Amino acid sequence: MKKKTVLVIAIAVIAAITFLTLSEKKTVEAAKKSAFKGIAYIAGHGGHLAVIDLSKMEPPTDIEKGRIVITEAGSEMEGVIAGMEFEKVKKSGGTHGSALVEGGKKLVVGLLNGNVVTYDLKTGEKSKPMPVGKKFCDAVVGPDGNIYLEDMADGHVYVWDPKGLKVVDKFPVGKAVCGIAWTKGLDKAYVSDMPQGIVYVIDWKTKKTIKEIKDPEMTFIHQIKMAPDKRHLWVSAPNEFDPGLKPGTHKSQIVVIDTKTDEVVDHIVLPDDVRPHDFEFAPDGKSVLLAARTYKNDSVLAVMDLKTKKITEKVSACYGCHSKYGIEVRIDQGSPLLCGIVVDWKK
Repeated sequence: MKKKTVLVIAIAVIAAITFLTLSEKKTVEAAKKSAFKGIAYIAGHGGHLAVIDLSKMEPPTDIEKGRIVITEAGSEMEGVIAGMEFEKVKKSGGTHGSALVEGGKKLVVGLLNGNVVTYDLKTGEKSKPMPVGKKFCDAVVGPDGNIYLEDMADGHVYVWDPKGLKVVDKFPVGKAVCGIAWTKGLDKAYVSDMPQGIVYVIDWKTKKTIKEIKDPEMTFIHQIKMAPDKRHLWVSAPNEFDPGLKPGTHKSQIVVIDTKTDEVVDHIVLPDDVRPHDFEFAPDGKSVLLAARTYKNDSVLAVMDLKTKKITEKVSACYGCHSKYGIEVRIDQGSPLLCGIVVDWKK
């Protein structure tokens, strides 16, 4: 065989291999992008919500499309927490949790100054801040359609009617409560207390505490979510602090509680740069999304495989916009901190 013929064949083989490699890469990328379909809204101390298209799983970099501005910046570690005075509040609020209402048309956003704001996702219309409580952590749609807002200043759960735009009930639980979730039969509810590291078990008929769940690995916890099996409660335990708000010495993790026995049954230890704040389980029951803080220059949306309990993907939620537009974070020691996540899986 002539050298020229061999060369032509070699070039053709290389071209074919390159084509197949690129095609395979594109196929993998396409499969990766189609793993989820939905829009994630993640509230943060900066007063805005990061917006991530789950079908693309790309960091938001457009300051107009990649975020929803609700209010000014604020921090959960400012002002009153569990009745204790911390650093004087510098700003008017900061977002911390949100809930989707009206079939995904609107967001109800709880602020760190106890106000509530509604946001129309189609028109971009934003309501005036409505005074409700003192310092909200999460905002959760309850079984009755009302919004349940957990207060980190007075330890109450506020029940807010999104149609009447008013408080219809409130009840005391702990000192600085942060999340709420219900069992399938609505016989019990669970409420997390951030600095105390306690999960309260509530008799839902009487709204009275019937048990306090404690664990050595729950020293500083945030929001909670019921798993798809409706049997296990996931508790975000990033453990930034030890008891008494001393420097944290425990690993970042997810603590799992069996709601039949109300006992801790698992600890899912996470990397140090993944400090979970809230969860959103995928409709297929195979994955869970974590809104997590790195305590560096970013917060991330992490994807965990529910079978292996391993993180399979991380998407930057803050750094892309901040670096592109030269945004400097001036609270929380320069680290952008994201909080509650809610997903519209229909979009």
